[in-house]
Amino acid sequence: MKWAIIPALTLWALAASAGDDRQMLSLSGFATLGFVATDEADMRFTRVGVDRPGSERPDTGPDSVIGVQGNLRLGESSAAVLQFVSRENTDGSYQPRPTLAFLSHQFTPALAARVGRLRIPFFMQSDSININYAHPWVRPPEEVYGLSPFADLDGLDLLYRVRTGNTDIELHPFLGTSRISLYPDTKARLRRVAGVNLTMTRGDLSVHVGHAEAELEINWHDPFYTGLSPILRALGRNDIVSRMSGDDGVVRFSSAGFQWDDGQWLLIGEYARRRAQRYANSAHAWQFTVGHRFGAVTPYAVVARHSQDEAVIGAEQLNSLPPGFDELRAGLAGFNASRNLAQRSITAGVRWDVRDNTAVKAEFTRARTDTNAWGTFDPAGDAAAGRMGGRSINMLSLSVDVTF
Repeated sequence: MKWAIIPALTLWALAASAGDDRQMLSLSGFATLGFVATDEADMRFTRVGVDRPGSERPDTGPDSVIGVQGNLRLGESSAAVLQFVSRENTDGSYQPRPTLAFLSHQFTPALAARVGRLRIPFFMQSDSININYAHPWVRPPEEVYGLSPFADLDGLDLLYRVRTGNTDIELHPFLGTSRISLYPDTKARLRRVAGVNLTMTRGDLSVHVGHAEAELEINWHDPFYTGLSPILRALGRNDIVSRMSGDDGVVRFSSAGFQWDDGQWLLIGEYARRRAQRYANSAHAWQFTVGHRFGAVTPYAVVARHSQDEAVIGAEQLNSLPPGFDELRAGLAGFNASRNLAQRSITAGVRWDVRDNTAVKAEFTRARTDTNAWGTFDPAGDAAAGRMGGRSINMLSLSVDVTF
């Protein structure tokens, strides 16, 4: 994380050079020190596309993050935003990267446009996905948010905001591309992303709906793919290989959610669905959170479920393999399971707002993976890969979140 100091010092240098115009430049930051541990030595919690599963117990990789952001006003109607974030990536390093870098212009009081690197808004909490202080949880429920590890959008969007009666309405269309490293040496890309979100807020209630479509590219280089693909090609089964990895897939994301926050009660519900033509499975997920504030302390509970709709390699293709290839079938079933986050969980947690800018959180989660899934876990060694499904896991998460 020490490399995160570099962008921070750069932004502070800009502030120092602003002189009398310092009010035009605002600086802010956020950080989390997080710990997570499971009670199963052969299963490690992981966030696909975010961190590299580690052998440490507890593991700080999934949740620890530090970020700095600079907002520079460019006249009355325009602005520039730059945000750098350092957190463990899939290579195991903490090299900082720009997560926001865009120019914005306010055409009218109701209409604004942004161009550059934006946040890809597939979910209700996408805009604040790295700022854990903004959420009640240690992390947003992975059953839902694991449906898309893509976080950045290189492109443009429009924000159209109007007020009708007592209701604020925001229409948010967006276009662009996105890239991510899923595992070491495995890259994924979304091309021609096109989507639109609608958010309506009235009093204490906010409602979100959204849909997006994109071309999907995933070039797998994990042991499952590199071990299975030569055998399949030798058997003339390029039809199966073409479903596992390539650059001509199509994916669709849909989501809907609500949040009720009256200052005392907190209710959050979200549903999301991914339909993938190939390279990834099709799945849907939901979560429901209820919390109650007692002064600075907010206990809460979460129920979540992730379900697979269609595997990467379908049963018809598995059954079409000739007799005597049971080991190959088992390998393909393992490939499917490793791409399947299906599980259910229940979480009890508490958030303590120690100061206006500091929160301490603790969560206990009881999760159970589906019989044909790894869920949100990664095996600690090859021997564990075959016994990930149908297991119950206890998980403890602790974090300290700050903003500055």
